[in-house]
Amino acid sequence: MRTLEKMPGHPRLYRRGSTYYHRAAVPKDIADSYGKVEETFSLRTKNRAEALVRVRIEAARIDRLFEEHRRALSRQQEKDAEAPLDELTLIQIARAKQAYLHHLLDEDEEARLEGFEDPDDPDELIAYEPRPTFEEWQQVNQDMNEVNRTNLARGKRDKFFRSEAEEILTWEGIDLKLAEGSPSWPRLIRALQEASVEAHEATKDRDLGNPVSTPPYPEVTPRGTDGDSEGLLLSEAVTSWEAEKSRGAWSPKVRDDHLAWISAFKEIAGDKALSQYNKDDARRFKAVLLKLPANWKKKPEVRNLSILEAADKAAATGMPPMSSATLNKALRRVGAFWNWAEAHHDGIRTGLFKGLTIKETVNAREQRDPFSTEQLSKLFNSPLYTGCRSERFCAEPGDHSMRGTARYWLPLLGLFTGARLNELCQLKVSDVREEDGIVFLDITDEAEDQKVKSASGRRRIPVHRQLVELGFLEFVEERRDSGERQLFSELKIDASGYHSGEFSKFFSRYLERIGVKTEKTSFHSFRHNFEDACRNGGVLPHIMNAIQGHAELGMAGRYGDGVYRLGLLKDAIDNIQFAELDVSQI
Repeated sequence: MRTLEKMPGHPRLYRRGSTYYHRAAVPKDIADSYGKVEETFSLRTKNRAEALVRVRIEAARIDRLFEEHRRALSRQQEKDAEAPLDELTLIQIARAKQAYLHHLLDEDEEARLEGFEDPDDPDELIAYEPRPTFEEWQQVNQDMNEVNRTNLARGKRDKFFRSEAEEILTWEGIDLKLAEGSPSWPRLIRALQEASVEAHEATKDRDLGNPVSTPPYPEVTPRGTDGDSEGLLLSEAVTSWEAEKSRGAWSPKVRDDHLAWISAFKEIAGDKALSQYNKDDARRFKAVLLKLPANWKKKPEVRNLSILEAADKAAATGMPPMSSATLNKALRRVGAFWNWAEAHHDGIRTGLFKGLTIKETVNAREQRDPFSTEQLSKLFNSPLYTGCRSERFCAEPGDHSMRGTARYWLPLLGLFTGARLNELCQLKVSDVREEDGIVFLDITDEAEDQKVKSASGRRRIPVHRQLVELGFLEFVEERRDSGERQLFSELKIDASGYHSGEFSKFFSRYLERIGVKTEKTSFHSFRHNFEDACRNGGVLPHIMNAIQGHAELGMAGRYGDGVYRLGLLKDAIDNIQFAELDVSQI
């Protein structure tokens, strides 16, 4: 390879062949810690006049890098003299995550500014510094993201993110020294893993040609303290809120839903200090939601537009807006953040989202229909229960039995227990228990992969005599004898952390195939059927609530342990019947 030749006009201007380069030795006072002895790179031009302009710009940039390194060394020396922190605050972790997200997306933006290698372009044959092709850049990002998501899901902290965490604590504006055994290390590492996953989602948008801005670096000198909203950005506060709520109050699915609506609010109102938001920001957010269609990110007409553009186009083309229930849920999700912010930070305007929800035209009972007797009969006399062609073609008649599958038992369990779909999907074999001669389902969140909607969701549901007659207990014993831990081991946890995702999609398709599906029927309809059967069977409301997992209302719900005797629940369950439903074909 030809050596660099010094050129007149600027002390750092060099040339190799016909291409001009910047070259500068690292100053002696930082040479030992800088990591390399010189900053040499192509200016990507063969034109001398253009090279002189570029070398001056790059020289100034490199001088800033040298100075930043000196300041970092100075800060490190000061930190070395300090006692390390036992723990980081949630705000400090949030600032570190924001700084890392900025770094990742800024790095991606720099790569796009430099341009990717294009072997089909003759101009690319010049001996520039090596660059990846667009496809190589995508593949590297995808590979890293797969590893990061896997580790994030499993709570695995690899060495790479530990070293990244150590590095970030030295960055300007962070400047923290953390004790080696601090419990904050896992939280900090997880925050950086999350930032990496978020960055990948942004780069995927950039790969499609969508403009995605690099988020700002946290202010180097915050205008307030950690508890002061004066200088704390919305994005920083949201990260802190997420970290707190995710410690127990949120499932991944609920977290993602909250953050999606907060992200939409931020896109409309901007990312600014908490103290700068007012009621107008909340009203403007509501105004946009009133025009947006349901699932707008999935609709081809608007999915590649910004939220403001999507709302305007949807309104202009007459697309039906989202339901009142969905709009109110979005307002409550974002309002929940502001309620938290009011409690944790000073200087915030109160009641930003108070009074903004709209009156819903459909009550809760009307949002879902119970299955009619005709629909239930059609379902339980369909090939899924009378014999089908195969598991794949289970809506077509045949000789194949589905008795050993979740697809067979879950609709029956839904009808005769009234339990929520995921509560049934996540059952362990050990959750089918017996006490005092009564077999029951133990609905619990004791295992790491189990969830209940609320504290009252933890309950015991006696197994209905009809399920016993249909062979449910034999099915459970078969699972137990085969060493299975999950009652329905074929149901895998989805990206939202639930066992029910794939079955829910299957059941909706199956109902459609057999002619039972309507807009207001789904697996949740079994819950309505069960409640109607409770009323018709004379089951007292508070007993029905206990079986369904509803909180007990009034003063009664404030006293005692709220646990009813199994015998009482069993008597109630056995009073439930679907007299007009013929299941003799099962």
